[in-house]
Parts: sequence; structure tokens; C-alpha cells
Amino acid sequence: MGVIVGIIGVTACVLIGFIGPGGPIPVLIQPYELLVIGGSAVFTVISGNPSYVAKHVIPGIIGAIKGSGIDKGTYVDLMGLMASLFDTMRKEGALGIEADLSNPHDSPRFNRYPKASHNHHLMDTFTSALRLFVDGVVNAFDLERMLDTEIETHHEEALLVPTALSKLADAFPALGIVAAVLGIIITMQHLDGPPAEIGGHVAAALVGTMLGILLSYGYMAPIAAKTEHVAREQTAILHTVKVALVSFAGGSPPAVALEFARKTIPSVFRPTAEEMEEIIRNAKK
Repeated sequence: MGVIVGIIGVTACVLIGFIGPGGPIPVLIQPYELLVIGGSAVFTVISGNPSYVAKHVIPGIIGAIKGSGIDKGTYVDLMGLMASLFDTMRKEGALGIEADLSNPHDSPRFNRYPKASHNHHLMDTFTSALRLFVDGVVNAFDLERMLDTEIETHHEEALLVPTALSKLADAFPALGIVAAVLGIIITMQHLDGPPAEIGGHVAAALVGTMLGILLSYGYMAPIAAKTEHVAREQTAILHTVKVALVSFAGGSPPAVALEFARKTIPSVFRPTAEEMEEIIRNAKK
């Protein structure tokens, strides 16, 4: 939502700043300038990135508009789910959650916490680690190394699209200059024409420069920054899972493991100690 508001705000400010002093809107409509900038930008993405990155650029932009979907409610659900699972494992052993892990989508326990259980990558990481408990092949040291590796790999992959978008933002001003230079070349061929014709061609060329800068700093750079924030939020919640699981695997009681995990939650999403006690109580019902 913030991306859409930002784009609308930037566009409105630019147009009002142009129209207010008497600028004519039609002069801004330069399809060939936009073709040079926008078309070239698309092909720079294709040529400058592996295909598996290029095809995720549009979904990455859509993801930036939608956001990560992670909020305080997601963390509350995650903590409640872990509290329920850890309590069962403490009382019944790891086999007590085997049925839940065999089909998490149909598990009443998982479905009780939809904001966490509907996060695909989060649940994939979480359930994969829990299966090691069920198989009886886990220790805290190896689990921590495994989760560190998985989280690092996930984060590096998640930053591929923001990096591509940042480079695209850097390219837009240069592509705008290309469009402007092409416009000047056309203008030079009409120097014997009337002043109004020459002025029209110069204006069209300058629109290319303006579009390149606006597309870069007004639109693409903020979107690239937002995709990076989304990637960081997705990684942060995986760290919370890691800390809880490693602490529990190391022998900490469920409440202690969850408190360690709570400390890793970003402050804007972190439940208070009182809220955490309520979460644990509800998980035991």
C-alpha cells in the first residue's frame, strides 16, 4: 500500500509542479522517448541477469507493493504454534507431533495459527527442522549450523531481485540521456525551421532526461528499497525460528526457548512479556 501511495504522491507532485506555472501536459506525452527508456530498460534487465532472476523481477515488484505479509500477528501465531509444539514434545516426546508434521495443511494444531502456517517458506524451514527431532538425529550444534546455512542461502536469493532493481534504477538516468541526445540529433536537422518547431523538438528531448531521472529516483529506487525491506522481514522471522529450535534442542524448557526467540523479534512486532505469557497459556488449551 505504501508503494502505491508513494507512486501516486510522486506523480501528483511532479504534474502539479509542471502544470502550476503553466506547463502544457501534451508536451510530456512522448511515446518514442518512453520507448527508448522503457524498452531499453527491459532488455538491460534481460541481458544483465540470469533468466531465473529476470523472470522474478515483475513478481518482486508486485511483492513490494503487497508487502511481506509479516506483522505482529504473524509473530504471535508463530510463537503460539511453537509453544504448542514444544509443550507436546516435552510431554510426549518428538513422536507426539509426527501426525502434525506428516500433513501440516490438515493439522488442526497448525490451522489454529493461520498467519504463520500459511507462510510457505517459513513453514518449510520450520517443519523440515522439526522432522529432525522426530527422526532423532538432531543436536543443537548441528541444527544451528544447518539453519544458519539455510537462512543465509534464502537471504542471498531474496536479495537478487532488489539488486537487479537497484541496478535498473541506476540505469534509468543514463537511458534518459540517450533519449535526450537522440532528440537533440533530431532537433539539429530542423535548425532551419521556425522557432516553435525547434522548441518543440528541444522540449521532447528534455522530456527524455526528465523521464529517466523520474523513473529512477521517483519510482524504481524506492521500489528496489522496498523489495529489500521485504527480504529482510522474511529473513528476520526465520532467525526467530532458528533461535527457538536451537534453544529447545539444547535442553531449554519451552518457555525459556520462546523467550530467547522473542528477543530476536523486531521491536515493532515483538510481543510484550505479558502477551507472551498469554500466548503460552492459550497454546496449552
